[in-house]
Amino acid sequence: MKIQDLLPTRRELLRYGGLGILGASAVPRTLRANPTAKTKPRGNARNVIFFELAGALSHVDSFDFKENPATYPEFDVRKASNGIYVPYGLFPRMFHVMDKVAHIRSFVSHEEVHLRGQYYVQAGRQLNVAFAPEIPSVGSVIASELEPQRRGADTFPTYVSFNLTTNQVGALSTGFLPPRHAVFDLNPEEALSGMRLDQKATELLEERWRLLSSLRQAQGKRLAGLDKSISGFEDFSHTAKELLSDGRWPKAFTIDEADRKRYGNTSVGLSSILTRNLLQQDGGTRYIHICHNGWDHHKEIWTKTASTNHYHLIQEMDPALASLIEDLAVAKSPVNPGKTLLDDTLVVCMGEFGRTPGPLNFQHGRDHHKHCFPAMFAGAGVKGGRVLGASDKDGVKCIDTGWEHSMQPRIENVVATIYSALGIDWSKEVHHTTSGRAYIYVDPLGANSLIPTDELKNLYA
Repeated sequence: MKIQDLLPTRRELLRYGGLGILGASAVPRTLRANPTAKTKPRGNARNVIFFELAGALSHVDSFDFKENPATYPEFDVRKASNGIYVPYGLFPRMFHVMDKVAHIRSFVSHEEVHLRGQYYVQAGRQLNVAFAPEIPSVGSVIASELEPQRRGADTFPTYVSFNLTTNQVGALSTGFLPPRHAVFDLNPEEALSGMRLDQKATELLEERWRLLSSLRQAQGKRLAGLDKSISGFEDFSHTAKELLSDGRWPKAFTIDEADRKRYGNTSVGLSSILTRNLLQQDGGTRYIHICHNGWDHHKEIWTKTASTNHYHLIQEMDPALASLIEDLAVAKSPVNPGKTLLDDTLVVCMGEFGRTPGPLNFQHGRDHHKHCFPAMFAGAGVKGGRVLGASDKDGVKCIDTGWEHSMQPRIENVVATIYSALGIDWSKEVHHTTSGRAYIYVDPLGANSLIPTDELKNLYA
């Protein structure tokens, strides 16, 4: 048996999980994130889960429900415990966790096309093609910031995602950050069948790894002056070896039939189970991005005979997210006695924008709507059962921003909230980037003017 028989190739890992390193830009001379003392990070969460509804859920038919001509009797709209009306027929599981969830229904986006909108969600800023190669994802910034907190036994990647490469923008690179802070993107179905070694293979892996390490040491001087991608592949192979030899990794990728049934035996359901398992194993993963793609229904959004529609996507999303919140709420924290994993973890669920309110379009669907749409938050001290902000009677425009500013909250404020929860100063600036342009963790320069970069502190009030 050869070492290549044991370590998955990059092509294979990209099939069921891989590091997003190839798009990374050249490393600047020196990078230093300078705190500004303008913010007071909350530090109330150990982990963050970002559950992305890529393609955009129709807000007026879900968590900012508005009676409209497309409201069908089977929606079975009921008043939830937090006072909002939810189509119980569509969301029977999420309906029962409303007491743990806080809603903000007043978001606005800079973007109204999917690629740019999904980039905005992942990068926390608008797409600027001139600087995009040096811009890291939010997850990579988190991995960089939390690196000093990694323990000797932490072999799991800090930043893990599920199906992130399925959306229009794919998995963003580390930009100006080193490749070791890249996302480890997993296809859950493939990962469940390919992430374990038996004892004999593990022993052979260790033997061959020692040989490979000796060869690398001998070639160290020659490789030192080469491109950043060399160190990226070094990090990649090291991560793969550490994972495959850590007994907690196969445990994280072991699920039973009862969980498959409760979460839904779908890609997003499996992703949610594995997310719970990774956090329970406490192997070093702190930020997880679940991408549930396919919500872009410009046509046949409620046509039951259509090959894809909102019925189908909701039937996948509802049990997956509800079960994840339920399980985190009862699972013991591996690091904080007397606490649960939900106490340790901030959960965020949103799409890149909403969908057009009112009657369906001529294709029996809904188009893009950036002007007012909701997001859900749970865990890490978020006060559940609350609704902040409001849209008008049709869900077209915002009539209450839900916080202290007259301007509507944006993705930047979600990112600031995530950074703050993890104890990261979101006003930090990085200088000496390749372009010479300062990189601010949360950029106050909006599409047309300066925007507030505050965290969404009302979630905790």
